[in-house]
Amino acid sequence: MLLSAVQSLVRDVGAVAATVFLRVPGTLELRAAVVAVTALGVGGIERVSVKDDIYPSAEAWRTGCLATARSTEIIAAHPDVVVMVPLPYQAAAAPLFSATRRFGTITAFWLSTRGEPDQAELERLTGVATDLTANLDGLADRGEAPDPPLVPRVVAVDSERADAERMTSSTAPLNYHLHKLAILLSEVTRTRDAIDLAMERVMSGFQARAAIISLIDADRLYLAGAAGCVTEFLRTANGVPLARSTPETDAVTGQRQSLYNSADPRIHGRLPDGASDDNCFWTVLPLLAGGRPVGVLSMAFDQHAEDIVAEQATLTALATMLAQTLERTQMQDAQRELAEGLQHALLPRMLPQPAGVVSTSRYAAAATSGIDLGGDWYDLIGLANGHVAIVIGDVEGHNTAAAVVMGQLRSAVRAYASEGHDPGAVLERANQLLVGLDTDLFATCCCVCLDPDTGTTLIASAGHPPPLIYKNAAAVTVSGLDIGIPLGIETGARYRVAELELPPGTLFACFTDGLVDFAGDLQPEVMAASLADDRDLETLGDQLITGCKDLHARHDDDAALLLVRYEGPSAEARRNIRQLKIHRRDLLGAQRTRRLLRQWLNGWDLADMADEGELLVSEVVTNGLVHGDSDVYVYARRYPERVRVEVRDSDPHPAQAVTIPREEDQAEGGRGLVIVSALASAWGNSPGGRGKTVWFELPVPDSRRTADA
Repeated sequence: MLLSAVQSLVRDVGAVAATVFLRVPGTLELRAAVVAVTALGVGGIERVSVKDDIYPSAEAWRTGCLATARSTEIIAAHPDVVVMVPLPYQAAAAPLFSATRRFGTITAFWLSTRGEPDQAELERLTGVATDLTANLDGLADRGEAPDPPLVPRVVAVDSERADAERMTSSTAPLNYHLHKLAILLSEVTRTRDAIDLAMERVMSGFQARAAIISLIDADRLYLAGAAGCVTEFLRTANGVPLARSTPETDAVTGQRQSLYNSADPRIHGRLPDGASDDNCFWTVLPLLAGGRPVGVLSMAFDQHAEDIVAEQATLTALATMLAQTLERTQMQDAQRELAEGLQHALLPRMLPQPAGVVSTSRYAAAATSGIDLGGDWYDLIGLANGHVAIVIGDVEGHNTAAAVVMGQLRSAVRAYASEGHDPGAVLERANQLLVGLDTDLFATCCCVCLDPDTGTTLIASAGHPPPLIYKNAAAVTVSGLDIGIPLGIETGARYRVAELELPPGTLFACFTDGLVDFAGDLQPEVMAASLADDRDLETLGDQLITGCKDLHARHDDDAALLLVRYEGPSAEARRNIRQLKIHRRDLLGAQRTRRLLRQWLNGWDLADMADEGELLVSEVVTNGLVHGDSDVYVYARRYPERVRVEVRDSDPHPAQAVTIPREEDQAEGGRGLVIVSALASAWGNSPGGRGKTVWFELPVPDSRRTADA
């Protein structure tokens, strides 16, 4: 119905293209559902915000009336549109509104060379919109109103030009999707995004039955994207050696496009229905960038789409464009991975957890496509006298030089604090070091020293925002703190120290400016709401850094967050905390952890919790040892109403609550983390520093709570 409407509209009014936009449910976006194009109507607009004040489709939606616009007006507000429609044109849109429903708009496009659409053509547009609305209303009455697809259905309309015979019926739609994909791929910086966009267009735009994109890694082909194929085939196709002859490896080694008809046994068994092998053919294209193969694209089409083979130029252009994009994004992925690896190497591998103090950290890198490194850092240092130093800092700039200076300052501040200097003296020495390095860079830094036995806290700052301090969700004012000049600017700078007496339960939130909104506050509404709900530190850190990632759409800067909660005097805290380090190669680590956890629970008079506790800690520790490839640290804390167990490792990838046992887990647990999700009263996994923390909690029986009280 929609296709018929746009096809007849293009013919009746002499347009080069027409589009039906439908509103995406629950959003303020109009998305193209169907498009009719002539040979000159390539590269249409597919998404329009209803709040836009230029596009006629948006104006027609807002006003309920016919709206028009020239391409010069649209391009002035949206310069990127000129790439989609490079020729000057005029557009008119009519709303698809009934008495009770608003479906979308229908828009027609004319080349400016033919002159403006006349009144009769605009009336015809309005008439088509009226008829289409009535049909959509009937569908809606039956509960069948369509939602717009991610990729519009595109059809060709025969041109009235004398040379139209040179354009086959499939040319315009294929060129439309090829052009649109080229625009979308030019904007991506990650290989995963490029693969997803290509698969989406190939399956929905080119109307493929199935598609596979494989990439070369060393001497093998690995699947990067697949749709429409059976799992058994994908399992055998992933990691196939280039030396083995398959349609895909032959395309790579021979560097030529190949066609496989239904009679070829090498393409059998790929599609879900075995009988469908007889009704389709496969075209396999090597992905060549600069004459070098980077992968292969395989597509299956129904037999009736055999004319697509005649469009060899279009398919070759698709393969070339995708190959060049993948070569670029793979290089950017490697650069990004290198930058992230270096950045993580400069951060603490694991934060210490001294008695009386609980901490967690988060780091969000700026969204850049190069190998720029940030100068943000944080540290938590256990001192010889039992005190704890809390440090956060930021070196000017976002480049390699900033990262190098950051590494030097972090090491220096750690050394000065470990020598027993107070925060002011630590900053003075760090300032002299940076001045002496003659880097022309400055840095901000805040240093805090906490005595867990008394709650006495010393704070000094060199141009850095002081930590936010909360007690019972209420902010604590830091009086007497004089924020000094940043490090590296003035020789002999002095830094005053402010002293506070803080009670147990106090929370410190240390942060860098990437976590600050433009008003200069650390997402105050998020912070207040999080503290009001009495969230644990891991959940609070996740909430704050998520807000930061939303902010990064406007503010490209790294963000560091260090959360520290003072829980009480060390001697008292030691009675309620236990910890264990497991070496990465310790095959008996999970077994030893189970035994110790039972001992710890017995010591806390919580023997009834030992069976569940052993089962859960075994799963989490096994997951860390098998998948983290690092030392694992286990912390158990006894609170009046719950027992909390944290397992920290240096693998930044989050643990998953899988529902199918993984083969590599069978030796110890065999159930993944799904059992943790099922039995724990609460659990989660969060990134922290260079790794992650997986935690779970079990409730203390009511009888023990009463006894403790």
